Amino acid sequence: MMKLGIALGGGGAKGLAHIGVLRALDAARAPISLVTGTSAGAIIGALYAAGKSPDDIERLMRRLSLRDWLARDKTGMGFFSTDGFRRVIESEIGAGARIENLPLKFAAVATDMDSQQEVVFDSGGVADAVGASCAFPIVLAPAQVGGHAYLDGGLLNPVPFDVAWRMGADFVLAVDLAADEPTFTADPALHRPEALLFRFIFTATQQKIFRVAARTIGIMTKPARALKAMDAPPDLTIYPDVQKIGLLDFDLIDLSVAAGETAMRDALPQLAKVLHPTFRERIQKTWRRMRRKNGN
Repeated sequence: MMKLGIALGGGGAKGLAHIGVLRALDAARAPISLVTGTSAGAIIGALYAAGKSPDDIERLMRRLSLRDWLARDKTGMGFFSTDGFRRVIESEIGAGARIENLPLKFAAVATDMDSQQEVVFDSGGVADAVGASCAFPIVLAPAQVGGHAYLDGGLLNPVPFDVAWRMGADFVLAVDLAADEPTFTADPALHRPEALLFRFIFTATQQKIFRVAARTIGIMTKPARALKAMDAPPDLTIYPDVQKIGLLDFDLIDLSVAAGETAMRDALPQLAKVLHPTFRERIQKTWRRMRRKNGN
């Protein structure tokens, strides 16, 4: 059976679009064999790999507020810590849940702050992996796991489709949110009135700092994304229309989920071609897999 790998990119609240993508794939009965994720993609991917349905994940996200995600930092290395992310994962799939025991093969990508190298968490604690992958610099303090400090995986691998290849996928679908700005959407009409109160958690100065951090990471990740795509591109990449959604606009879940579902449904005919290739295409894919296996 063909192994379909899904690579979910980072993007804060934009990552809620992954719920819609997975819902469309489930409805189409796509044979998903493994999931890789960076940052927001690691959160959604971990929950899905743990057996949560897209509906389950959406209900959870609707239940949570920004305060649930943003725990106080005590290290002085960020405005907040990743403890909130850890608590969310542990409350849903268990404090002792390990990646290697999940029903679906899963990996999260993070960046080792000291070695400045990409790290793939394909075993160990799920909450540890998610926390490490989500440690967005400045906003969130580095996540401490096993004596190492980790930063957001998006610094080096914003959409980990290459990890899906290495994990044995025959076909890879990448979900690229092109995550950059804004921190909050500029259109208050899109928000529920009570959600606007979340903006007052952050001072105007903090919001400017967040914007600089987001822009910096956006600039840094474009070459990394392009380089990885040249080496081992995914079979199919979709781009949900989430550019009006800010990195912290968690209340815009309706827009995010709908964008993901629409993008995936529109791409289903392309996915069908990938999953059911012609003989010539199968030969070409086999040749590409052999090249990757031999490091060429």
